[in-house]
Amino acid sequence: MFAYPTFNNNNYPFAHTKQPVDPTPPTSSAINDDGAFAFNTYKTHKDVSTPIQHWQLRNLIRSPSQHTIIHPCQEALHMYNTKTGQDVPILTNLPFTPTTIDTGFGYVAMAGQRGMAMVKDLNSDWSAKFSAGPGMNNSISLSRTNNNDIRVTVCNNDQTVCILSVPSMEKVATLRMPTAMNHTSVSPDGQKMLMVGDNGTAYLYKISESGDYDQIASYQVSEEPALSCAWNQSSEKFAVTSQDGNVSVWMVGHGEPLCRIASSETRKTRKAPRAIQFSRGPVDLLAYSEHVSTVNIVDTRTFESRQIVRLAPTDMDYHITGLSFSPDNRSLFVGMEDALVELGVDICSRRRFASSRIV
Repeated sequence: MFAYPTFNNNNYPFAHTKQPVDPTPPTSSAINDDGAFAFNTYKTHKDVSTPIQHWQLRNLIRSPSQHTIIHPCQEALHMYNTKTGQDVPILTNLPFTPTTIDTGFGYVAMAGQRGMAMVKDLNSDWSAKFSAGPGMNNSISLSRTNNNDIRVTVCNNDQTVCILSVPSMEKVATLRMPTAMNHTSVSPDGQKMLMVGDNGTAYLYKISESGDYDQIASYQVSEEPALSCAWNQSSEKFAVTSQDGNVSVWMVGHGEPLCRIASSETRKTRKAPRAIQFSRGPVDLLAYSEHVSTVNIVDTRTFESRQIVRLAPTDMDYHITGLSFSPDNRSLFVGMEDALVELGVDICSRRRFASSRIV
């Protein structure tokens, strides 16, 4: 991440680009703030703390199953049950404080500031530690390729992206990039990987049947750093957040963005969207959190309607540590520094293709 320039990386070659970078998209698309996708009341789970380790990168909570949230707590990793209220450590005495976590395919992965990373099987005692590079780890993600190989991908601040197979932990590839990458996301079909970095560019890679990575496109998202990215369930659309306060959405194969949505916040140091995720299945929603206090939920059927949920009084700022839909889409969890917020999603209305207007 550009705020922590730890190493000189001029010796690394630039990633091969197969087509020119598309220009920065125009001003934000118009959107109506009249959505009603989450219920008006929400539940606050107090004392579920998630300390922030990087002021710009906020991917620190994940929901691996219904009613459960995994979150770091200093040098430990906890699993919180939203029904019982129990917050149980599943890993303690970690050799690092996680800056980023992910869950998927029965595993949890976490990474820290000095290149250290770890993967753990959620159903057994198996775990493995590894180093992804000399710099700080900006992002870690779990994915599965179309040949069913589970992989962990780590963006290190030394401008490399390290990819290993799980559970063998054999290195698959090391991609050397022209700038530090802040986040990666593999499409649900396992055939494409997106990476976003400090130069405001999104890089699209094809994952071959043999598991190799080949860059096929790049997009200039912003003149400021691109922070996070996500795919929709059908692997046809992807969204990228950027420091300038925008979320840009593309259809695969199109050079121009489908839309560009500005944050509701206007203060320069507070408007950047930090975490982003599409819902699964037919609910068709996109959620992203701003730097403080606010979560946005967008109708991805039209990209014309948005619900803004403020989680703090108007005269106060609450820092957000991440967000995660539950696997069944019934809840949208939002991490705070000293609490966990649970928003109920109106999935019945979404499945009926009902109006999204506030009532």
